[in-house]
Amino acid sequence: MQIKEVQTREEIQQTYTILKQIYDELREENYVEDVLNMMQRGYKMAAVFEDKEVENGRCIGVIGIRIIRKLHYGKTLEIEDFMIDRKKRGIGVGKMLIRWVEWQAANFGCTNIIGNIETKRLESQKIFSREKFMIEGLFFCKKCH
Repeated sequence: MQIKEVQTREEIQQTYTILKQIYDELREENYVEDVLNMMQRGYKMAAVFEDKEVENGRCIGVIGIRIIRKLHYGKTLEIEDFMIDRKKRGIGVGKMLIRWVEWQAANFGCTNIIGNIETKRLESQKIFSREKFMIEGLFFCKKCH
């Protein structure tokens, strides 16, 4: 396995099947363009890829981040997207992605790392808990039509 920052259209496309596992509304036809648009506005993405000999080097985990400023936290790294292929859990992919996030936070001089996950995402909650993230609030969402 290897982790790398996702930058090319092909690499972005490879992350689609992983994030589709958590985002039902994700549409493949505009996925790459949406991610590229987000990248122009500070979004960064990393992915873990299997070795070429194992499943032809396919993507098995993805994390998306953004450096932001919060009144409460100061300069902060926010985890926006985080998913490990359901068939590849328990082999260290989450730990690799969190280490990359910690490295990015240090490089950018962030004082905190924050992230929001849905309450139904129990496996992600376990990873965050294991990695010493503390629950500090609730996330609210209201659909606008």
